[in-house]
Amino acid sequence: MSQPAVSIDRFFVYGTLCRGQCREKCWPCQPLEITPGWTLGTLYGRADYPAMRPGNDRVRGECWRFDAGDLERVRTVLNQIEVTDQPGVPNLYDAVSVNVYRIDSIEQDELLEADCIGVAQAYHYSIPPERDGFVKLTPKSSREISWPE
Repeated sequence: MSQPAVSIDRFFVYGTLCRGQCREKCWPCQPLEITPGWTLGTLYGRADYPAMRPGNDRVRGECWRFDAGDLERVRTVLNQIEVTDQPGVPNLYDAVSVNVYRIDSIEQDELLEADCIGVAQAYHYSIPPERDGFVKLTPKSSREISWPE
């Protein structure tokens, strides 16, 4: 897992920070754009929120892009929400860099460079999610999975 570069202007979210979910209003700034997309991973769920780990399923979510001047503020708020890099507290999630792809490329077996929206910061659960009561979600079609199911 690689630590995201400071210059990344996108954040991939797949749970409570998505539009229509309970933490949608927690974003500290207006994004320049929000694009539905997916990234590779393994998705786990429970009633209150999801957890993602590395994997080969297509995890559906949203890619939020921000102005360069807002990145530090957005990253700070998201790290607090995701309990990442908080003094004296073990990480609940680890910040990682992921490639995000357009939703309409989800049915394709072979991805083209044009299918990639860009690199984004995302959050992977820091320990095996089953330890905290999560259940691995199974893709229904085309290896695609989302939370809530």
